[in-house]
Amino acid sequence: MKTIPSLSPLPLTVALALVAGSAFALDVVRLDPAAQERAGVRLEAVESRPFGDSFRVVGRAVRAPGATTTVKSILEGRILTLRVAPGDTVEAGEPLVELHSHTLHQLQGELLRTNQELDLAKSLWHAGQQLYELQGISRLELDRREQQFMARQIDVHNTEAELHDLGYSESEIEELSRSRELHPRLTVRSPVAGVVLEVGVQPHEWVQPFDDLLVVGNPANVELELQLPPDQAAAVRPGDGIRFRPVGAATGGGTAEVVSQVPQVDPKTRTVSVRARVLDGRESVVPGVFVEGTLTRGPRSPAPSVPEEAVIRVGSGDRVFVRLDGESFEARQVSLGRLEDGRWEVVEGLIGDEQVAVEGVFLLKSALVRGEG
Repeated sequence: MKTIPSLSPLPLTVALALVAGSAFALDVVRLDPAAQERAGVRLEAVESRPFGDSFRVVGRAVRAPGATTTVKSILEGRILTLRVAPGDTVEAGEPLVELHSHTLHQLQGELLRTNQELDLAKSLWHAGQQLYELQGISRLELDRREQQFMARQIDVHNTEAELHDLGYSESEIEELSRSRELHPRLTVRSPVAGVVLEVGVQPHEWVQPFDDLLVVGNPANVELELQLPPDQAAAVRPGDGIRFRPVGAATGGGTAEVVSQVPQVDPKTRTVSVRARVLDGRESVVPGVFVEGTLTRGPRSPAPSVPEEAVIRVGSGDRVFVRLDGESFEARQVSLGRLEDGRWEVVEGLIGDEQVAVEGVFLLKSALVRGEG
């Protein structure tokens, strides 16, 4: 190859054409460092990346099973106070709603009544024991009084258990029995720690037993629900990896792995739903966000890779500009495999310790084509 004079005095496009024309026999373009800077050439090392049998997937982020808890009304009543709003952070046991209920009023009155009956039955039983020792009553009468005392104990226990189920503490039940004052206000407390995601009631609204009041959960506990054609879904197995990002987002995203699939075809979309657990990048997705990505089936094997922008089409083949030395670039033909996350798998043509041009590529190609002409 004959020596090419310095390109500095010539315009860049002319210099590129002259250099390429003198060296095209070897598909080599020569540029001195100054010309490379003017052309905006940037290099990047060939990088080994794991590749597998991949295809594109789309879906959305949904709440993972068990990530939320729906708080329901146990009694009918009227909403007196709503203590939280969507987005509020709550602790387990924290008050959420105060409810006025006539059923609660009756239940508290039942506890006071059964407590009085228990005291009376206990007095009659103790008195009967003394009378029996004096032969004032029969053994049958003493047993009858004891049975009444035990029956009243069961009544009190059952009523207290109902109040416990409504969220009453032992100290609150003791205070009710001591003061004998009825307070038909039920405080609904959060069963778990988390964030209030939904509020389904308003103050002064009437609710019935088992109506939904609020939804509390962890909004960061999400998974992906992907929609796959049946033929693709059939080959997907738990543990297969996914790289994803929100639809339309230039950055963000993360990785996930397949957990399971619903073994049926949706009659509307004609697709199969596949669930995937988010491994990292959870901060970039919230429930309802649509995602796109690449699912890789089976094991992944490492292979040389280059950025998508490093590859050009010359004639009928794919090429990349490989740096030979400080001033020479070879337009080397490569055989490409799979495209994942903006990088091509290079099946043949490159080794791991080479550098390729990733910017200024089209100017290098222009020089190569001009030289070819």
